Amino acid sequence: MNSTLIAGDTVALVANSDPLAATEKPLVANLTALLNSWQLQVKTSPLLFSSSPNLAVAKARLMNQYFADHSVKAIFDLSGGNLANTILPFLDYALIRQNPKLFCGYSDLSTILNALQTRTQLPVCLFQIKTLVQEATGKQQQLFYETFFKNKANLFQFDYSFLRGSQLNAEICGGNLRCFLKLAGTPFFPELKNKLLFIESYSGQQALLLSQFSQLSQLPHFNSLAGIMLGTFTKYEQTVPQIPVAELLLTSLPAGATFPIIQTSQIGHAVTSRALFIGTRYVFG
Repeated sequence: MNSTLIAGDTVALVANSDPLAATEKPLVANLTALLNSWQLQVKTSPLLFSSSPNLAVAKARLMNQYFADHSVKAIFDLSGGNLANTILPFLDYALIRQNPKLFCGYSDLSTILNALQTRTQLPVCLFQIKTLVQEATGKQQQLFYETFFKNKANLFQFDYSFLRGSQLNAEICGGNLRCFLKLAGTPFFPELKNKLLFIESYSGQQALLLSQFSQLSQLPHFNSLAGIMLGTFTKYEQTVPQIPVAELLLTSLPAGATFPIIQTSQIGHAVTSRALFIGTRYVFG
């Protein structure tokens, strides 16, 4: 899949999770203006701000149309919240597999990202394009432009450290912890065996995180993971907790889970967050 963008390309902006608030209209306008300044054409979903109920079929139909549209080079989801998984039964995975293109989203879009990767075997991008106009210094814009227009890997480079082990070489799955777990027990949940599981969270204090880590550890083939990578756990870390999130995870692991664990502070919900390609092999160490 070629994810490079060039002047004249068309990109689509969608909201497959909760509708954007009306207060975000200036942000969308600023983002559109930025993309236009890079000589990109922008198609905007008519449902971006729609709060009508039962829009899953309509949102999925738009996704199918944008994937089938050969003029659309990339699709960026601007939304988050709770509703992304409602469109999963209505996506045309065969059509999407035959029309590979860059698809980016984060947070609740972890459901769609992992479902797309599982059902189509295509890589997908964990990244929120709104950060290009939310981050004040212009660094995000620079990283994005260098990555997708200059064919560099800058947006996908991040610092990390090993909490356990010293080497990792595996294909990545995962995303937001709460939203990733919504896929458990569905045909859209990825095979965990020999995968590197990335997890991050915006909300959640100690009891909730322990509960979610415990649920993870009870999933089929959890002990057969190649490793886990922790991103940021925003609200929990803002409290400056006595027990770091890494320690919470370690106390939740079953005895058979001896795989390496790494951690990065550069991927999560911050406006400076770097990106990950879900479904791509990463080498650490």
